Formats: sequence, structure tokens, C-alpha cells
Amino acid sequence: MKKLKEILQEITQQEASKLLDKIKNKEIKFYARGDNGKVYQINNEDYLFKITTEPDELAVADVIVGRYGEFNAFIPVHYSDRSNRMYIMNKAEKLSPGDYRQVIQFYEDYKEYARNQGHETSIFEYLNTESTRKYAPRLVSFLRALEQQVKRMGIGDLEFSLDFKPDNVMQWNGNIVMIDW
Repeated sequence: MKKLKEILQEITQQEASKLLDKIKNKEIKFYARGDNGKVYQINNEDYLFKITTEPDELAVADVIVGRYGEFNAFIPVHYSDRSNRMYIMNKAEKLSPGDYRQVIQFYEDYKEYARNQGHETSIFEYLNTESTRKYAPRLVSFLRALEQQVKRMGIGDLEFSLDFKPDNVMQWNGNIVMIDW
């Protein structure tokens, strides 16, 4: 059973149609570019849409679309269209300076850990070592939720291909979320 808060965070089909019309009518502006795609802001809306060439990214969007209550370690995705390689998501905000420093420190420590392992490893393998006790509980809680949600998705080797890096972690509605995966 969904909580009222979750229902209120979802957009209606009518709102989704309105956003799609704005995209079709090119009522958008360029927002950002990544390795695998481009992000546009929809004019006068607090939503972004992304066009991507990464199949795993689309697979994740397909799983989490409309399911923020279950996949709250990811930015809410409200619409996904695999044939057009795009999805619509909420616009996130930058992390606080303290949270951002924590994410950077975790990422740098993870990279060092991965180099020392001598084999492919995931951020979750590093998360489960004793050395992660030095990170803020807020970050560790987010990472544990992310780990569980990635496992629940069952998408190939997503835990190894997850694009976890500081620029892909932001906050939405006061929560730390992945904005790109």
C-alpha cells in the first residue's frame, strides 16, 4: 500500500502528457552533457529529460519509473521511453558542501581500495569493509539503500557498472540520490 506522501510525489498522466508536449514543441533548454547523453530542462518546469545511449541506464529508468517509494536512492523518474532512448526525471539540487566532501572522500577511498584489490570490485564491496566507519551515517545509509535497490533491480552486473562518482550524486527533497547511473 502506498503512503499519501508517495502518491502526492507522482505526476499524473495528464502532467506527463503536458511535459511530453513541451518536449515535442521544443520548449526546452540544454542543461548538461555526460559521457552517454544530454540533459534538457523543460521550460517553466522542475523536470529534466535525458536522452541517453547507455542501455543499462535505460533499463534502470524502466525499472524505477513511478516507483520512488521503492527506489528512493535514485532521482524520481516519471516517464521512460526506451524506443526514443529518453526519460523524464525530477531536477535535483547540489549536495551540501559537507555531504559533497563525504561523497568525494568515499569515492577516492573506493578507487584506492579497488586498485589494491587487483580485480574488479564494486562500491558495495568497499562499503562493507571496516574502513567505511569513518563516513557520516547519512552517506552510509544512502549507500546501503542504493546497494539493496541495485540488487532488487536484477539488472546484469549493474553493481559493477553503476556510474557512481561525485557528480552523479545530488539531493532531492532532502535525500541523497543518484541522478545518473
